[in-house]
Amino acid sequence: MAISPQIVPRVLVTREEPEPVSQAVRLAAGEPVELPLLATRWIEFDCPEGRKLEDYDWIAFTSPRALEAIASKASAAGWSWPPQVAAAAVGDRTAHEMQACGWMPECVSEEASAHGLVQALQTRSVKGARILFPCSAIAEPTFPEGMRAAGALVDLVHVYTTEPVWLQQPLEKPRLARQLAEELRRGCIATCASPSAARALAELAQEAAAFRELQRTPIVVIGTTTARAVSDLGLHPVDAGGRSLGFMARKAVEIGRQMV
Repeated sequence: MAISPQIVPRVLVTREEPEPVSQAVRLAAGEPVELPLLATRWIEFDCPEGRKLEDYDWIAFTSPRALEAIASKASAAGWSWPPQVAAAAVGDRTAHEMQACGWMPECVSEEASAHGLVQALQTRSVKGARILFPCSAIAEPTFPEGMRAAGALVDLVHVYTTEPVWLQQPLEKPRLARQLAEELRRGCIATCASPSAARALAELAQEAAAFRELQRTPIVVIGTTTARAVSDLGLHPVDAGGRSLGFMARKAVEIGRQMV
């Protein structure tokens, strides 16, 4: 008797840099379908009140993008690099990026979220400490609010933002919409690692007249903030069960197998 070949789950990867998730999907024996929805737009900035990096007790990073912005600014402005300042990083990925820049973080949160970084820093003596927090313009206020509640002085600086790719490339929207509609018809499992990705996915589904199909599609997410954003859009979030992109990829493949 002939054995039917195993159907390989297809997983929609929506990140701007899809390869880490795509690789994890392949390692889990799934097929990644890359559909990057977001693009980074850098924002010009300076430290408040003419301060320099060394004027801070801590610099806190909740994303590699913020680290990239600070490093680029330091190079352009002639600041010493890496700075002689204690650094805090959210999760292993951001910490590894810092180490690659020659900067060893002194505080790394186990949970890859702003809330996790707040908890990690609260174990340090941060009362009265001045913290520089470079972040996205659309970041949640979780970190600065948590640190100020702990008695720290926080300078929040917007250094980048993420936006749908079609804002700069309008012709991409109909092309991406057609691809999304086709993949949803084929039973692709979606993934979202941020609220902005979830909103872009919903907008694209509306463009494709495929929002009902998206509502029937499990969307695997990392963290409660993204899960809440997906739910608020009327969609079906599934928690990845872990804090990394690898967890998200493996969960998506697992769900895909269950739906075959």
